[in-house]
Amino acid sequence: MTADVYVSGVSAWLPDTVCTVEEAVSQGRYDADRAATDGFTSVCIEKHLSPPEMALRAARPLLRPEDASAINSLYLCSIHRHGHKLLWPPASYLHRVLELDSRTRVMSLNQGCNGGFTAVSLAYDLIRAGLPGDQLVVGADRFSGSAFDRFNSDLGTLYGDAAFALRLSAAPGAYRIACLELESEPALEPMYRAVTPEPEGPGDHDVKSAKKAYLEAHGREGFNALFIPALQRLRRRLLDSADLETRPADYVIYPNVGAGLSARLYAGAFADLARQDMWGFGRSIGHTGTADQFLGLWELGRRQALRKHDRVLMIGAGNGLGLAAMLLEKT
Repeated sequence: MTADVYVSGVSAWLPDTVCTVEEAVSQGRYDADRAATDGFTSVCIEKHLSPPEMALRAARPLLRPEDASAINSLYLCSIHRHGHKLLWPPASYLHRVLELDSRTRVMSLNQGCNGGFTAVSLAYDLIRAGLPGDQLVVGADRFSGSAFDRFNSDLGTLYGDAAFALRLSAAPGAYRIACLELESEPALEPMYRAVTPEPEGPGDHDVKSAKKAYLEAHGREGFNALFIPALQRLRRRLLDSADLETRPADYVIYPNVGAGLSARLYAGAFADLARQDMWGFGRSIGHTGTADQFLGLWELGRRQALRKHDRVLMIGAGNGLGLAAMLLEKT
């Protein structure tokens, strides 16, 4: 017998410092024409904390001292460097400082910007299978202090620093997961990979060159011919599980990728399934790696924007290509 799965809590860490797009353009850090196309207003910038420290600040509000043995598994997701020795597993840091039980399973995941949803899917399946204990999914990225240029290392998006934490449980909580679906299109994997392996160096953070090479070889039409069917497969699976055509969600939260390669495609596939989106918030913080959709959910809670039975549709995507759709209902 499978159990319902609930999000018992969602928390976030956003830095106080922001850089507005106007400032970045005036300083010559960001092209004005790109700024007009991308549509961001600002990005969040963390000046001091490492990603694991940001993750810790996001996770702490979801834990009580007596929870040491209540967390069965902890997943720490990221897409960028964690700021410490290369072979150090940052999830073990959270294991120690959160004082979790020695039997708690911890893992550091790097599966692109869809990594948070990948971790949630693992947690979801374990709870539905009857595994005792709660599951904690945490994500954090900081692009400051590295060779990654948050304004220019990628196409069509700006990168912000942030962290989130999500606690999942079989016990009734703030949101019930009404639906969770994953989809993929691995034929798009080359879009994020150099043509040949290269020595470690500054080029590791040049994301846009691989995308440009892919688009030069296949064109926007070649990209769309793979990406759009993958989105449609995800949409069909979502509609097979949820009544979104007759009862649209109250909000949809997309990846904060601006109006570059894929943002309009997300809206084309899912906008009719929700009454409004969270782009007004997303465009003020930037694309935060694995955290975008969970930050949007946290922001809805902070605004007290949801009433009982309201529903939130969260659309995930990440290089690889991985896709996800999760529908939450406010309890």
